Amino acid sequence: MWLLFRAYWQERQEALRLRHNAESIRKQDSLRYARQELSRREIEEYITYNRKDMEAFLKENRVAMRRIEGIITQQLRYRDTVKKEVSLRPVLDAIREHRRQQVPVVDSTACLVVKGYVLFDRDTLSLTITERVFNNKSDVVSYWERNQWRFLGIKTRLFGRKKATILIKDTCGQTKTFIIEKKK
Repeated sequence: MWLLFRAYWQERQEALRLRHNAESIRKQDSLRYARQELSRREIEEYITYNRKDMEAFLKENRVAMRRIEGIITQQLRYRDTVKKEVSLRPVLDAIREHRRQQVPVVDSTACLVVKGYVLFDRDTLSLTITERVFNNKSDVVSYWERNQWRFLGIKTRLFGRKKATILIKDTCGQTKTFIIEKKK
C-alpha cells in the first residue's frame, strides 16, 4: 500500500512540474522571464539539441554535463532610435556639385549595429543616425567540482569536498552577477 501511494505521489509531483514548465514557456513572451525545472537528462538534451554553442563552451572548459546544477541565460537587447545630427561642413567644401543626394550608412559588429544616412542638400552635408541596436547574450552555468587535495604526495580530486562553481559566457563585454536569495 505504501509503495502504491508513493508511486502515485511521485507521478503527481512530476505532472505538476511538467505543467509549471509548460505554463512558464507560454508566459515567456509577455513576462520576458521563464523558469524551468529540468531533470539531469532533460538538461543534457536541452544543451545537446538546443544550445550547440553552450555544449562547445562546456567542452572547452572541461565541465561534465552530469555536474551541471543550473543554467541562467540572459539576453540583453538595447535599441536607441533618437536621431542625432552632425554637420559635416568641412567635407561640404570638397563637393562641387549642387544636387541632393542621400547615402545610407550601416556600421555593424557582432554586438552593435548603427544605421543612418548621409544627406547632401543644397549647402548642407549631414550625418543622421537613425538606429542603434545592441545585442548581448550571457549564460551562467552553475556546477559542482571537487577540491584538490594531496594523498601520499599526489594531487587528486578523488573524494575531495564538493564545491559549487559558476562559469559565465558572454558574447559581448563582461557580465557581473549579484544574486540575493531569501534564507529558507
